[in-house]
Amino acid sequence: MRHFVAVAEELHFGRAAKRLNMAQPPLSQSIQRLEADLGVALLNRTRREVTLTPAGAVFLAEARRTLMQADLARKLAERAAQQARELRVSFIGPALYCVLPEILIAFKSRFPDIHVRLFEQPSSSQIAGLSAGDFDLGFVTMGTAGMDRCDWMAVERSRFMAAMPADWPLAAKDSVSLDELVELPFIRPPEKSLPSESETLSIFKDIGLAPLVTQEAMQTNTTLSLVGVGVGCSIVMATARNAEPKNVKLLSIEGLQATRRWEMAAAWARGNDNPERAAFLSIMHDVIAANPAWLDPERD
Repeated sequence: MRHFVAVAEELHFGRAAKRLNMAQPPLSQSIQRLEADLGVALLNRTRREVTLTPAGAVFLAEARRTLMQADLARKLAERAAQQARELRVSFIGPALYCVLPEILIAFKSRFPDIHVRLFEQPSSSQIAGLSAGDFDLGFVTMGTAGMDRCDWMAVERSRFMAAMPADWPLAAKDSVSLDELVELPFIRPPEKSLPSESETLSIFKDIGLAPLVTQEAMQTNTTLSLVGVGVGCSIVMATARNAEPKNVKLLSIEGLQATRRWEMAAAWARGNDNPERAAFLSIMHDVIAANPAWLDPERD
């Protein structure tokens, strides 16, 4: 049918063959087979010209519509296939400081046809979303309630550090104690956003005190921005320095227990056989193995 349309539009077998990138004899044979199948002549052929018969003119109009519909069907099928190859990845903001970008770069290089949709969500929302099938894989804070219902893998460990406005007097030091921090305006996540007591507050419990909370912030990047404008100080993971927050100084915390480490895990629901997720996990394992320092908090 495509051969016939080309000849009918060119009205010349030679030009039609060139347009179709084929030799002229096979093209002539193709048209002859089509006419034999239909039982009608579609073209009048003379040595000087090629013209359409009345039947050929009717067939040309219908052939164009048929070919257009065939092209549309192919494009719709391809689009559906591309949409089906999708991976939904949720993450907390700190995943972007180090781990997630490297994994995404490696994944897109290996599987460019799989579309990765990203959703920034608190860890607790991610666990609920994984269980509900809203996400295929999530990057969450280790120890988030409900993680026991998922399979998971540790992907990053980092020291805790104090984040302080760079123009505060204490910021001139390289380290600060919890006793000093407890006297300062402090920024922490909202209680309602936490599935359990926050790691930050449990750190202060080690010394039997509680920080002077004057501001709440859901995301680490928001916390760093608020610190930068002098709203207060906070405790964040050491990898937050990769965000290069303005007017923020990260200080070591004196006397912090060696076991106090911020940890992030990749989690996914059990029983999900999504092949796109399996491909992502394979890449993630390779990238983590190639970056052992990510799981070594002493690198910071």
